[in-house]
Amino acid sequence: MNLKCVVIDDEQHAIEVLTDHIAEMPGLTVFKTFTSPVQALTEISTADEIDLLFMDIDMPGINGLELAKNIREKAKYLIFTTAHPDYALQAFDVQSDQYLLKPISFAKFALGIDRILKKEANNTKVSTKEADQVAALYIKGDHKYAFSNIAIDEILYIKALQNYIQIITKSETHTTYLTLKEIEKALENHAFIRVNKSNIVAKAAIKKVDGNIIRLVNNEMIQIGEGYKEAFFTYVQSSLLKSNRNQ
Repeated sequence: MNLKCVVIDDEQHAIEVLTDHIAEMPGLTVFKTFTSPVQALTEISTADEIDLLFMDIDMPGINGLELAKNIREKAKYLIFTTAHPDYALQAFDVQSDQYLLKPISFAKFALGIDRILKKEANNTKVSTKEADQVAALYIKGDHKYAFSNIAIDEILYIKALQNYIQIITKSETHTTYLTLKEIEKALENHAFIRVNKSNIVAKAAIKKVDGNIIRLVNNEMIQIGEGYKEAFFTYVQSSLLKSNRNQ
């Protein structure tokens, strides 16, 4: 487990306390920090795939409660870190998972986050079981009782075509009346990644990456979209083999 964390607090000292605590907890990694809530609002995207969002409430410009209404859906878990106990009910309204009062000792931090880590571990087990059970997808054919069974590990990539999608496998191409968002949801527990507005690619089908171009095992080339670069190259870096030898 390696959960990506983002910290938003207008006080740098408070950010440093939280990043130190995060570094002490196995399974957590600091992804980004922001001292400006406005900057966080404009820069955080769904493509970042944030797991834990730590946010102060009393901040200039946009307070944490207002900010949460706009970016809550971009993180799996929301943890408010504040010196004010009287915002707890409002925090619940914006689907906060934890409410940690400053000063935040490591013990307080660890106890609160441990509940989330246990929940996440349990969700991962359930998702793995479901993924093992669902090794194929059925899509509708050209009449009411026609269906095609597609083995998920045969899929190379999926392309959006207005109201339809094409599913390109190692041996054939299927066209069906679905949106890219619907097929992305169906494959969320499998090794696929969105690379632009129109394409989802099987990670195992990527043969080479050269700049913004992905070459697949069937030698087709797909361009990485501007809004998807950061998430894609974060994935590549997480899978990159690195030497510990001195250069």
